[in-house]
Amino acid sequence: MPIAEENIMKGVRALKQRHTLAFLSAIEKGVGKKLREKDIDIDNMNRKNKELVDRIKQVSVEAQSWHNRAKYNELMVNVLKNNLRQAMAQGADQGKEGCGDSEVDDAASYVDPNNHLGIVPPGGSHAKRKNLKEQMACKACKIKEVSTLLLPCRHLCMCKDCEGFIDVCPICQTVKTASVEVFMS
Repeated sequence: MPIAEENIMKGVRALKQRHTLAFLSAIEKGVGKKLREKDIDIDNMNRKNKELVDRIKQVSVEAQSWHNRAKYNELMVNVLKNNLRQAMAQGADQGKEGCGDSEVDDAASYVDPNNHLGIVPPGGSHAKRKNLKEQMACKACKIKEVSTLLLPCRHLCMCKDCEGFIDVCPICQTVKTASVEVFMS
């Protein structure tokens, strides 16, 4: 082989090597860039994962707190139920009908079914009329006529207007659970 041909071949090989090295260098730079991007993505994912683990711990603590509150409230409900049962049992043991303090209180809430309008019969005295009017007056405002029966004590002792504002029977101090409007006509 002549020398010129050999020099051309050496030049082509050198050119091939330079192109291969440049190509490999470009690929290496591209792969390095992709690896750095993926490392940044991995770091971001690890940070988010740590945040989620911390949030799970926080939610777990909150759930335990709510569970403890629910248990406490359940315990309180059971205690209050037992207290209510005991109070009801004591009330039943005392044998008081209507929860009035006495027969006088029960009589004060009594209305004669035959005397619908609170009118004293013609032969009745002025004192009887006054006593009947006092019995028929609202025990709260002392002005209007009674028209509301309180439960559970069954005292007919308040007008409709006062009933909405009072939660305790003015005669026997029993807590009102319900009321019934009574029409006396």
